[in-house]
Amino acid sequence: MKKKICSTAKMLALSGVAITVTSGLLSPSWATAQEIATGTSDSVRESSTAPYELTTDSAVVQDVYGDDVNAGDLDRGQFRGLLAAKPTATVNTDSLLNKYRDFSKFSTGNTAKDTTLALNIVSWQMPHGGFFKAMEKNYKSKWNGKTARSTWKSKDGVELGTFDNEATTTEIRFLADVYKKTKNKDIKNSVQKAVDFVLTSQYSSGAWPQVYPKRGNYSDAATFNDDAMVRVMVLADDIVNKKQPFDSDILDNTYRSRLQQALNKGVQYTIKAQIVNNGTPTIWGAQHDPFTYESVGARAYELPSKTTTESVGITAFLMSQPQTAEVKKAAQSALKWLDTNRIDGIKYNRKGPEFFQKDASSVIWYRFYNVEDNKHFFSDRDGKKYTDIMKISEERRLGYAWAGSQAKSLLAAASESGYYKLSKPLPK
Repeated sequence: MKKKICSTAKMLALSGVAITVTSGLLSPSWATAQEIATGTSDSVRESSTAPYELTTDSAVVQDVYGDDVNAGDLDRGQFRGLLAAKPTATVNTDSLLNKYRDFSKFSTGNTAKDTTLALNIVSWQMPHGGFFKAMEKNYKSKWNGKTARSTWKSKDGVELGTFDNEATTTEIRFLADVYKKTKNKDIKNSVQKAVDFVLTSQYSSGAWPQVYPKRGNYSDAATFNDDAMVRVMVLADDIVNKKQPFDSDILDNTYRSRLQQALNKGVQYTIKAQIVNNGTPTIWGAQHDPFTYESVGARAYELPSKTTTESVGITAFLMSQPQTAEVKKAAQSALKWLDTNRIDGIKYNRKGPEFFQKDASSVIWYRFYNVEDNKHFFSDRDGKKYTDIMKISEERRLGYAWAGSQAKSLLAAASESGYYKLSKPLPK
C-alpha cells in the first residue's frame, strides 16, 4: 500500500520546503513535522482513516527557492529529512510592518458610512482589478462611468493600476474589513478581483512592478521604492495566515495557496536582488530589473544605487518570514551593512540650511550609496552624482529626503530579539 499524506488544504513552508498537492495543501504543525521525521506521527503512514488523504504520488515537494520534485520519487527517509530541518523562529517585526497594514485613511468605524465608501471604491475599480493612487476625493462618490480611473495609461490606452503610494493594497484591506461586517457580495467580488490583479501583475521571476499593465518606463521595474513590493508581500502573507481583516470567508484556500506560491517567489526574487559587493550581500536598490536583478534607475535624480530607506522595510519583512538559511543570511547581511555604515552623532535636518547637524542622540544613513561600493551620493535632475548636498539645486535639496534614521528602529528590534548583535550600542 502506498504511503498516505494527510492534507489540510494549506501551504507548508518548512525550512524552505513547500508541499503542494493536487487537491489540497499539507500543513502539519512543527510538532507534527518532527514526529513525521522520527516516524512517530500518523500523518505519514499506511492508513485509510484520515479524512483527507492523498498518496505521495499526487504531492509535489517544492524547494521554495528551487524546483518541484514529485514526492513519489522520494523514499521515506528523504521525505523525513526534508521535514526535519526546522527553520529558526521568526522575529516579530510588527512594530515596523504594521504601517503597511494601515487603512485608517478610509475607515471611520461607522459601518454605514464605511459601507457606502466601500461600494464607491468598488465602482472605481478597473477591469483588471487594480486601483489608482491618491483617489480619496474621487471615492467620495461613485464612478460616473466617464471620468478617468487612472491618470496613467499603457501604450495601448489601458488605464493602469498601481501599488505606488499605498494604492490597491490599502483598498483591499479596507474592503475586506467592511466585508467582515456586512457580508456584501459586491465587496467580496471586488476583493477577489483585486487579489487576481496582485497575482497577475507579478513577474515570473517573482518581482512586482509599480504598475500593471506595463507603462513603458521605470514603473515596469521591480519596485521596492516607497515600499511598494514589501506592501504586496505583507498583504499576501496576511491573507495566507488569515490575519485581520482576512479572517473571514472572503478568500478561500485556493486563493491562499496561490498567494503563498506568489509570496515564495517574491521572497526568492528579493534574495536574488540583494546587491553583492566582493562576495558579501549588502542591501537593495529602490528599483531592480525584473529578470537580471540589477539595481536600476527611475527618475533623473534616482540613479542605480543601494537605497537605505527601502532596505529597512525589506529586511524587516525577511525577518518576519520562516528563517531558512537563505532568508536569514539575507536579513542578517543587510543588518550588518546598516550597522557598519551608520553615522552616529549626526542629525539630518531636511529643511536646512544646515542639513547635517551634530546630535549625540541621533544616528543616520544617507539615502543613496553607490552600487559598487559604500560611498554615498546626492543627485539632481541633471542625472549626475554629487558628494556635497550644497552642489545640487535648492529645489532638490529641499524637495527630497537625502538621509534618514529609519534603520535605527530596525537595528534596535534585531538587537533586542537576539537576532543580530550590534557592533556597538545605538545612540540614545
